[in-house]
Amino acid sequence: MGKKGDKLPSPCIDICKDKRGVCVGCGRTKKQKKSWKDAGSDRAREALVLECAEAAKSLGIYEFWAGEYRRKCRKKGRECPLDQLEMEAEAAQS
Repeated sequence: MGKKGDKLPSPCIDICKDKRGVCVGCGRTKKQKKSWKDAGSDRAREALVLECAEAAKSLGIYEFWAGEYRRKCRKKGRECPLDQLEMEAEAAQS
């Protein structure tokens, strides 16, 4: 078993209920959930987290999901990729 903080946490926030093929907790499809398991590197997983963020925005669950995902990252001792995404968005607006 790995050490705390060695892998980027999954976008799953433990509200696993599908509605029309999409999880209402994280906004991912079954195919996207499988992609997480198949991703071999943190870079690939970061891309999947950002994909999840876009899905959450389109479903109107981003604020809740992002807060829960940030909490999960802190608990695992990892920086949250969403923080970088939001800093880049703020820089682009300036």
